[in-house]
Amino acid sequence: MCIDKNKFVELDESIKGNFTFIDHSKISIKKKGTILIQMKDDSHQFISDVYYIPTVKSNILSLG
Repeated sequence: MCIDKNKFVELDESIKGNFTFIDHSKISIKKKGTILIQMKDDSHQFISDVYYIPTVKSNILSLG
């Protein structure tokens, strides 16, 4: 999840839905896309399938 729309290099605005946390609280998903991050060695990597959720208080990365 990402709260900063400017971080997205690609954004699918047709994605809508809800995200449920482990405590059963829900937030609304507004969009889904791809962000570009800078690594410690100054290289860049894409992370795809990132939800844009402006109401969340911080960016969250979950690895399954």
